[in-house]
Amino acid sequence: MPIYEYYCPACKGRYSHLARRVGEEAPPCPRCANTEVERLVSAANVVHQDAYHEKQLEENASHVRDGDARQVATFLEESGRLNDAAGVYGSEAYRELIYRRQQGAGDADLNDLVDDLTAEMRGTEDTEMAGAVIFSDEVENRMGAEGPPEHHEHEIEDASDSGSDHPRSRRSAENLGWV
Repeated sequence: MPIYEYYCPACKGRYSHLARRVGEEAPPCPRCANTEVERLVSAANVVHQDAYHEKQLEENASHVRDGDARQVATFLEESGRLNDAAGVYGSEAYRELIYRRQQGAGDADLNDLVDDLTAEMRGTEDTEMAGAVIFSDEVENRMGAEGPPEHHEHEIEDASDSGSDHPRSRRSAENLGWV
């Protein structure tokens, strides 16, 4: 279905119309109901693939100086990505944070927004996923370790002596076979 643009000479207005079929008769002007309107030649709307838009975003991001919170906030605002954002990134508190950063606010100037953002993040699916990723990374780090440090000792109770007044024995990394 084509979208046509029209000009109304009576009220000097422009409007567009989504036609149900090619060559459909021009609709009357929505402002003044004039039926003597002219169809305009309009520029074609070029649709790019996602890769093109990602490349443009990366190119624009490359001009932002690292550590410059003001430039980062301006980039986020101008990129248009926040317009469709949901969750924490679409919240009023986050938009206020971006606005204040653009105005030059430092970390200390944003303390009042931290509580609002934290409250919005608590219990969300994104927060739970982030927590799961952090936990998973910590487990992987521990599993990849070769054991405790050389002089690491644990106090344990000997199973045969449980419940008695015998002193606890010490096991070290060495006698557990890690060293």
